[in-house]
Amino acid sequence: MKNAMSTSLLVGLLASLVSISSFAESNWPQKPIHLMVPYPPGGNVDLIGRTLSEPLSRALGQPVVVENRAGAGGTIASSEVARADADGYTLLIGDIATHGINPHVYGNLAYDPVEDFAPILQITSVPLVMGIGPKLGVTTFEEFMALAKSSPESIDYASAGNGTPQQLAFEYLKAKTGIEGLHIPYKGSAPARTALIAGEIGVFIDGTLVPSVKEGSVTALAVTGQERSAALPDVPTLMELGVDDYSFASWHGLFAPAGTPADVVETLNAAVNEVLADPEIQQRFAAVNIGLVGGTPEAFAEYVEQQSQQLGELVELAGATNH
Repeated sequence: MKNAMSTSLLVGLLASLVSISSFAESNWPQKPIHLMVPYPPGGNVDLIGRTLSEPLSRALGQPVVVENRAGAGGTIASSEVARADADGYTLLIGDIATHGINPHVYGNLAYDPVEDFAPILQITSVPLVMGIGPKLGVTTFEEFMALAKSSPESIDYASAGNGTPQQLAFEYLKAKTGIEGLHIPYKGSAPARTALIAGEIGVFIDGTLVPSVKEGSVTALAVTGQERSAALPDVPTLMELGVDDYSFASWHGLFAPAGTPADVVETLNAAVNEVLADPEIQQRFAAVNIGLVGGTPEAFAEYVEQQSQQLGELVELAGATNH
């Protein structure tokens, strides 16, 4: 993954052309903005929210307060934001789960990921890391595959919950390679990562493993993106290792309630694009395997629709529906 500003981020900046001084001249915002994180502390969504909150506060001239509203695969916070006043003061960092996977997993979802939200922009694209701890006694993808074929009953894998990106990524690998693996869901990435390091679980495919890999408590077998990660340049992609056409990336984006005024959406889009263009912010995210995207609300809305279709197929493949 490249540290340089992506093409879509550049497009977003050129489309916005709104400076920090123009934010101050607007009637909005006039009070603190609440940024909902739909998961517990310790995961990528929490990291993204807390990393962006301070520079975004400076850009908008008002505090941006991060609030964790964890539970039910991100649906609790998403539902809360969907019902909030459409005034731009309550925002959501949604992700591949809340707006791509959950509509296909939950039959009684309390929000519509398209109708109930105004997309602001895509913040990230995050290739996942296939990591192992001490349980399996292997150190390479080739050794893992040999073990999976000779002793399929020995393979179990963690996820952050049923229908989460971690589960879908491994189920996709199963479909591509013919291996098996027992799914063990945890309540979030942090406890799943802890279980991996402790040897309670064999495999975990997740975007938060880079620090653990660098400190040596997790061994990275592969990354799931189309290109190697800048944070782990020596770790090959699954496609390099012979898993044909395997590409899977998580993502995050900023959403407001549907009906939020267009000028507020434009102001938010311009402010976040400006923050994402900061080289220091880019470096901080690249160091933990998070690629920044940016762009326009229209491009993000189209991307969410495309992802929903593709992820629906993976949910069906994994048998992860709760309908």
